[in-house]
Amino acid sequence: MDSDRQPNLVIFRIGSIGDTVVALPCFHAIARAFPRHRKVLLTNAVASARASSVETVLEGTGMIDQALYFPVGRGKLSHSIALASQLRQLSAEALIYLAPRTTGLQVYRDLLFFRAAGIRRVLGAPLGIGARECHADPVTHELEPEAERLARILSPEIPVDLSSASWDLRLTPAEHAIAAQKLSALLGWRPLVALSPGAKIPAKDWGEERWAALIGLLQVRIPAVTLVFLGAPDERPLTERLAQHWSGPHLNLCGQLTPRESAAVLGRCNMLVCHDSGPMHLAASQGVRCVALFGNFNRPRQWYPYGRDHVVIYEPTGVQHISVERVADSVEAAVRILHPTTTVEAPRVVHLGSRR
Repeated sequence: MDSDRQPNLVIFRIGSIGDTVVALPCFHAIARAFPRHRKVLLTNAVASARASSVETVLEGTGMIDQALYFPVGRGKLSHSIALASQLRQLSAEALIYLAPRTTGLQVYRDLLFFRAAGIRRVLGAPLGIGARECHADPVTHELEPEAERLARILSPEIPVDLSSASWDLRLTPAEHAIAAQKLSALLGWRPLVALSPGAKIPAKDWGEERWAALIGLLQVRIPAVTLVFLGAPDERPLTERLAQHWSGPHLNLCGQLTPRESAAVLGRCNMLVCHDSGPMHLAASQGVRCVALFGNFNRPRQWYPYGRDHVVIYEPTGVQHISVERVADSVEAAVRILHPTTTVEAPRVVHLGSRR
């Protein structure tokens, strides 16, 4: 069929790497529900040098065919006359609403804008009571994962599967080849422990001094591993300084990979130690165990890495109050589970949950 005659479908999702990955099951569900449609992603222009757009995570997957951006800083979505004109020209059959919104007024404004842009049918708009917030467990008060909230809102109209198949990034052979090439010089018998110490938001940042102390402690406890540093280009100086605290083999890939290539590298690693971050969600999508540090920036569980066997260290007083010893215990325990012969000491008992 000629692409010009394909019906258009708009998918409204904003954010960066993590926001995109947690919505992967929804993107897969949309692709299944609208196989003949040309899918146009509507997203925000990225304001931070450390962030990546939704498009860079989904490009080449077949789940989107085009991206339209609305500006950040110069005006809100509802003020973009040029964007409204672009949307009107699409004559889209429908719009899938996956954008996070905190108030009903924001959603109503969006819907008015889309109607003015010629879009009459909108699926998944979070207008109902509790639709914009993650449901809380009545006993633990922990929030449902964001991926489950999105699936809950969309599922009445488009069934969403949260099984492992729906977290497939559809990495290409070329992306896998780049990952293999980058890691080719490393010793194959050593476990690969990835570290992503960067943070866009200061409240999520554990701090360089603690990361340096952690690496020094791991050097003593589990020296027979290889460290792989991942992150944004502006995080490379930080990781270069941290690498000086490790005398064993290591590889600094900060700024050298696209988000999708980073996912391919993470898929070859045994685990990732990280903040609440985009690399954490990429690793989870590849089924790689995360040791993830969470503070008081978000309530528990909403943005935890999705899947089993992750180790989340949650400190409600702030991520800076997580001790180096506590993280080292968790990393060492996880390495022992994956590679029991990596060290010779008896496994220690580690508390992996939150301190309340």
